[in-house]
Amino acid sequence: MQTRLLTVIPVYNGERFLGRTLASIAAQTVRPDQIVVLDNGSTDGTEAVVRAFTGCPCQFLRNPTNLGLFGNLNRALDFAAQTEYLHLMPADDVLKPRFYEVMLRTLDPYPAPALAWCLDERIDEEDRHLSVSGRPTGAVRPWSVDAYLRKKAEIGNQALAATLFKTGRQPAPCRFRLDMPILADVVFYAEWGRLSRARIEVAQDLVQYRWHGGNMSCELMPGLQALVLDEWKTMQHIESLRGHTSLIRRWKLQGLFGVRTGIKARRIRQLGQKAYSREIVQAGRRISGWPLWLAAQCLVHARDWIVYGLLGRRRQPRNVFS
Repeated sequence: MQTRLLTVIPVYNGERFLGRTLASIAAQTVRPDQIVVLDNGSTDGTEAVVRAFTGCPCQFLRNPTNLGLFGNLNRALDFAAQTEYLHLMPADDVLKPRFYEVMLRTLDPYPAPALAWCLDERIDEEDRHLSVSGRPTGAVRPWSVDAYLRKKAEIGNQALAATLFKTGRQPAPCRFRLDMPILADVVFYAEWGRLSRARIEVAQDLVQYRWHGGNMSCELMPGLQALVLDEWKTMQHIESLRGHTSLIRRWKLQGLFGVRTGIKARRIRQLGQKAYSREIVQAGRRISGWPLWLAAQCLVHARDWIVYGLLGRRRQPRNVFS
């Protein structure tokens, strides 16, 4: 199979949302040459949803064993050498109609490997609006390697569905790590971006990212290593890719880690898991240090009061990240 644009959908028990995902691909103003659905051993009606889909060419492949989320994404990367552009599409997200049109036009002038990403609108199980990941100004902004790695070290937002990879029919330059069940994608973006000839941000919300109780980050929430400690490990690893840092920069990352960890601890306490919340606080405080931790928690409480109180923003109740 040789294509210009290939969409690969890794899926496990995706019956509930997969039909809407496939329909959004078929409704694109520029459609992929082929969709490949990589099934990770689903036990629901996932295969029937794919077999019934007729919107554009679609192939269903079942893995002999469950490879895990990032193992299945690595299998999706095996298609990189067969296409000019590769899109890894989660089975529960939705594309707005001009996603491929805009993203292909953005990346076309640049040599491979390259990547471009756009903003995403967050929605819940019932397709209700939650928030947008940034200001949709329409601007198109190239990022230098160093600026991009700084953004990734700060766990800057980038949704998988919102990212298009230009492979130039060459093997993927990096793979997803299998030792980070939540944050392997952040490390992957950083490593691909470091090896890329171009890194382009499109300030349009062209994707709907779905928050629901079955999100893998919700499923993996109980693990302190995956939820909290891997985040600091990720920050340090990506910062090391830059090849230089400073004491002030380290303090900034520790402060950001304190804010992000404080949000998780607060959300988990709101879900009734007080002992686990205390465990998260202790782990976060050890890494941030007392002064930065206290400052971070003031920001967390002020942010919650403004965003969810004063402004009345809705949130998915099991989303411990926002």
